[in-house]
Amino acid sequence: MALIVIGLGWLAGLVAVGAFGAPWWMGAAWAAAAAPLVVFSGLIGKPWQLLAIASVAALVSGWLLDHAELQRPAWTEVLGEEATVTGTVVSEPNSGDTTTGYVIDVDRVESGATLFEGGRVIAFLHQYAEYLPGDRLKLEGALEEPPRFEGFDYREYLVGQGIYATMFRPRVTEETEGDPSFTRSLTELRLELDESLQRALPAPEAALAGGIAFGRDDDISDESKENFNRSGLRHLVAVSGSNVALVAALTITVAVPTIGRRWAWAPAALAIAVYLCAAGLSPSVLRAGVMAAVLLGGWIVGRPQSGLPALFAAVMVMTAFDPRLAYEPGFQLSAAATAGLITLAPWFAHWLLRATAKAPVLVPPRWVCEAIALTTAASVATAPIVWVTFEQVSIVAPLANVIVQPFFAAAFGLSLLTAGLGLVSAPVAELPALATYYPLAFIESVADWLGSPSWAVIELSGGSPAWAVAAFTVLGVVALAAYRFPPGVEAEPRAVRATRTSRQRLVIFAGSGALAIAVIPVSLQLRGGPGELEVAFLDVGQGDAILVTTPHGQQVLIVGGSSGSRVVAQLAEVMPHWDRSLQQVVYTHPQEDHIGGLAEVAARFEVGEFSGNGFRSSSLSYTALAEEASEVTTLSRGDSFERDGVRFEVLWPPADLDPETDLNDTSLVVRVTYGQTSILLMGDSEGPVHEALVEEESLAADVLKVPHHGSKTTPAWLFAEVNPAVAVISVGSGNIYGHPHPDTLEALGSAPIFRTDLDGRIVIRSDGSEISVSTER
Repeated sequence: MALIVIGLGWLAGLVAVGAFGAPWWMGAAWAAAAAPLVVFSGLIGKPWQLLAIASVAALVSGWLLDHAELQRPAWTEVLGEEATVTGTVVSEPNSGDTTTGYVIDVDRVESGATLFEGGRVIAFLHQYAEYLPGDRLKLEGALEEPPRFEGFDYREYLVGQGIYATMFRPRVTEETEGDPSFTRSLTELRLELDESLQRALPAPEAALAGGIAFGRDDDISDESKENFNRSGLRHLVAVSGSNVALVAALTITVAVPTIGRRWAWAPAALAIAVYLCAAGLSPSVLRAGVMAAVLLGGWIVGRPQSGLPALFAAVMVMTAFDPRLAYEPGFQLSAAATAGLITLAPWFAHWLLRATAKAPVLVPPRWVCEAIALTTAASVATAPIVWVTFEQVSIVAPLANVIVQPFFAAAFGLSLLTAGLGLVSAPVAELPALATYYPLAFIESVADWLGSPSWAVIELSGGSPAWAVAAFTVLGVVALAAYRFPPGVEAEPRAVRATRTSRQRLVIFAGSGALAIAVIPVSLQLRGGPGELEVAFLDVGQGDAILVTTPHGQQVLIVGGSSGSRVVAQLAEVMPHWDRSLQQVVYTHPQEDHIGGLAEVAARFEVGEFSGNGFRSSSLSYTALAEEASEVTTLSRGDSFERDGVRFEVLWPPADLDPETDLNDTSLVVRVTYGQTSILLMGDSEGPVHEALVEEESLAADVLKVPHHGSKTTPAWLFAEVNPAVAVISVGSGNIYGHPHPDTLEALGSAPIFRTDLDGRIVIRSDGSEISVSTER
């Protein structure tokens, strides 16, 4: 109890300064004011000595936090201006749609004739920029102040980490590879594990697996992240104490029967250490390890009640080394959740077990009661922080966590296994990947099902640190009472125990049956193909990506959009999860919006053949593609190939086309023919190409992929020449080019027009004589 009292004094000092901006000695004054109440309560022995030490702890923590304010670097005076920044990469890559973010520790900022140093910036570089911690870069571009978002002050969040500016697509004028280091090697290992999952699993499940297994959640879509937030499941995709605790629990489960309970802690500790290294040993990861050690330490030594003093000791040590941790929501949530699990969860479990034992019809397995108790305790303990930080509280979090609990354990272990085996051999990892997919897909479905409705969260605007402190004061009194007087251990009647066991078997049987029902139509379906031609115009934003699937399942991807993450996400929507191969990839011309995603496709899929128009580019996307695709065949007018009865004819460009021709006019024009139906894919071709084409042959087609995203560079007479039954425009929503142009839409006349910006993914199907169209929206 002594350490708890001292820890409360330490927290008083942090709260006084951090929440109220009070003088650094105010926490000690609060402790002194509370002294009479504590003394007369008789809860602790030697109260005056302990209260004196607690007051000193409050003075120390208050002083440390008061003097821990970060000094803004002088270069923040030139925000919004062009500057040259020289610095060192201190983070692993953070992938976005078309960029990769790196945190740069600034050595020097040059703006005009002025030199500054210190602080950090986030540089959003090209999506295929590859750097590791320790690499030195010189960047030229605009220094911008980070934005603020509704409901979340992103700027203040970054300032808390010493980051004062962002740079979007700066020019990298110099780069020097960093020296070998443990951090650098660790980052390389994490990236290799992540790539292993990406090769074995489709895009959304691979991203979720990376988040669950070792905290790499940057590839998870914003929509999915929001659903995970609203359903109370976001902690699953970050390295939290629960992940680390699960590693130890799984290890102990195996170790106890083999080496005995006395020594089971040793392999558990080793497993935790290895996992923390794989997770990156970032400050948040280390904090998760500390919190998990607090929870499991008491269990391992047989004294669960030692958890709360250990938690206070951990909080005191961590905030002593870095007082500004007190401002970080992640640290606050982790500490509060751990405290709730230690103090409140035993009582919640006790009440649930007693209540369900009295209702034979409702008696659930014991683990269900314990899971509900754990998630409820963590949700209650963190609610004030969530309220103030995010201005909302999830009301479905306990239910969502109970539902996914067993699936999370399966997904966690299988994701680690798949990632590890993938380092040895991609084909070897395919078997566990098949099993890994299902719990991941189920967790995604639960997050979407419970997180998307408007009633999933209660919006609570107007929260303040003062209200949170008041709420925690009440919670603290209740939690300390629950900790001081834990529930007794009661043996349940034999009939109740037998019912719980039978219900557990029923749950396992029902779950296995449900899984089988889900697996059979998805994984055991005939793999021969759709039985008809399918041409999917993927919704990849401002760019083209077209997947042609033949009647017996051969797949040809024609162009790959501008974003690697978007094109692989779209492919995951139209390809079976077990299919990690493409028979052929064709790029029409080497512009960013047509090849930007292909290097990512090549890294994630086994591609039988790469083809292109023979023209080169100096862009990073082209360089990355060239590295992934060592051999690319050149296609030109007159070339053709056939796959499974589907004919692909190249109508443009001629083999002798002038190399100085505008890249748009080098674009491959391909006609896809199946039976009596034809689809004309015109890439980014413009007027001069169209004039040359009509002189050579008829361009009549049932489906026209409108050239150049519907820009005004296509003459109106071309649409009359093609006379399509269906016109498709691949275009990004709200693009800066104004595509599609009103004149083009008018010139298309009465032909039905489908657009990816309005209709989402567009799928054309043909049995060889007739066509049908379906859209995502």
